[in-house]
Amino acid sequence: MNNNLPRVYANPIDKELRNNLNYHVCSTSIHDTRILESENIPRKINEIFASPNHVYKSRVRIKLLNNEEIETTIVGKTGNYLLTLNGDKVSINNIVNIDKI
Repeated sequence: MNNNLPRVYANPIDKELRNNLNYHVCSTSIHDTRILESENIPRKINEIFASPNHVYKSRVRIKLLNNEEIETTIVGKTGNYLLTLNGDKVSINNIVNIDKI
C-alpha cells in the first residue's frame, strides 16, 4: 500500500462558533395560522386515501377559505384537485381543513 499520501491543511479555528443557537419565530397573524394549517392538508388527504377503510370512496367534511363547509364523497385526486362522487372538482389550495366523517 502506498503511504505517500499528500498532507491536508486544516485551518485552525481561533474563534467561538455560534452557528448552532436555537431560535423561535412566533406570529399571531391570522394569515400565518392559515398557512400553517394548510401545510398539513396534503398529508391529511394522503392519510384518507391510504387508510384501510378507503376502498373506492370516502365521506369527508371540507372547510374552504371562504368559510364554506362541504360534506361530500371524494373518490380520487388529480393534479391539484380532489374529485368527488358527483363529478365536482375541489381545489386543494382552497382547503383549510379536511376531516373524514
